[in-house]
Order: sequence, then structure tokens, then C-alpha cells
Amino acid sequence: MSAARSRPVVLVAGGLYDGAGAPGSGAAAAPAAGASGAGAAGAGAAAFWEAPGVAPALRRLGWTVHTPERAGTPGSWDDEARHLAVAIESVAAAPAAVVAASNGCSAALRLALDRPQLVDRLVLCWPATGDDAEVHRTDAERLRGRGVGDDAVARLLDGELVRGVGEAELLGLTVPVTLVPAEPDDPWHQRRTVASLRNLVPRAAIGLGTPPSTSPRFGPHLGALVALFDMVLTG
Repeated sequence: MSAARSRPVVLVAGGLYDGAGAPGSGAAAAPAAGASGAGAAGAGAAAFWEAPGVAPALRRLGWTVHTPERAGTPGSWDDEARHLAVAIESVAAAPAAVVAASNGCSAALRLALDRPQLVDRLVLCWPATGDDAEVHRTDAERLRGRGVGDDAVARLLDGELVRGVGEAELLGLTVPVTLVPAEPDDPWHQRRTVASLRNLVPRAAIGLGTPPSTSPRFGPHLGALVALFDMVLTG
């Protein structure tokens, strides 16, 4: 591992309320219905980062990459942040570069706000849109269909631009943030969400856009996304 690639990298999957186990349990996420919203089929670290080739490519470049599972059945984004903090503390001796996907961006943002000493920088890929009424309705129905109670549904879908984080809080982020928009965008990953985050977050920049890593269209974009990660994480 070169000195330039010495910081640990933590890849956070997308999805929402996707697996078995208690909040913060660390249980591997189980497959869930829905391609892009409350949960993607086969959602989890392997589906978002290992199988599409992102984590292996970063390791070949010399990065130390960790792909912890998110909390399988969280009751709130605070649960998600606490679970992620424990995962990072267990594998990383230094603040980590945190790369997150889709709804995982909410967990990463909540972590950076609540435990800033654990986060060196953020890369937010295909952030899930939190303020679209139709998306909110669809995801609420999906969560209730999995047996999630109304209180937990409200906490998980609460937010403004993104779930679990208020716009005023975003103004207080102190770490560098790189935003990767979904190209083409879709109702769950809207380009306007990225543009608004760029305007709100003090140290944010927009990188190239790609399809989400779980999309069948992602393959040709792997090299460009890994190159972006390498540049941002090295800087």
C-alpha cells in the first residue's frame, strides 16, 4: 500500500430496511423487493460494491477497503449511524474515507454529523431523493408491507433533501464531500438532489455521473468511477 493510499476506505451499501436481525445487529441484508427505492433486490455490500467490481478494483490499486453490512432492521437513522460507527471503529485505526450509495448516503451523512472524528471525507453516490411525495408514498407502502411499524416508517422516511438529515445540518458538514449523480437519473435518485446538496454543503463538488452500481448499465462505467474514487480519496 502506497503512502498516498494509506487511509482506510469504507464502502456503504444502499437499500433501506433490507435484512433480518435487530437494529444495529450487523446481520447481512436479505434480498428485498424493489429495484431502486426502499430496497434493491439482493441489496447489501456484496451487491453494491463487490459483485460490480468496485471494491476489488480499489484493492488492486492498493487501498484497504472495508465493506461492512448496514443495520438490517434499523428503527431510525440514528441506529444506522451508531451501527456504522461500531463497524468503522472495529476495522479502522484512523478516520476513514466513507463512500456510500443511494439510501446509504443518509447513513453516511448522519455518521459524519454525529461522529465527525471517524470520517475523513465523504463520497455520496446516487443519493436517494428524500423530498418527492410519490417516492415517499411508494417506499412507505413497501416498508409497511415488510411489517415495519408506522413510527419506524416515519423516522426512516423523514428528512428534507435526503432522509434522516435536515438541510440546516448539512450546512454544518466540515469534511470534503464528492457527489456522484445517477445518470440517467430516476425518481429515487434525482439529479436535482445532487445539485441542491452541492449548493448546501460547504465543501461539496460534483463528479462524473454513472448508473448505480446495481444497474445492468453500470459495467462500462466501472473504470471511470474507480478512477474518480482513486483521485478523490488520494487528494
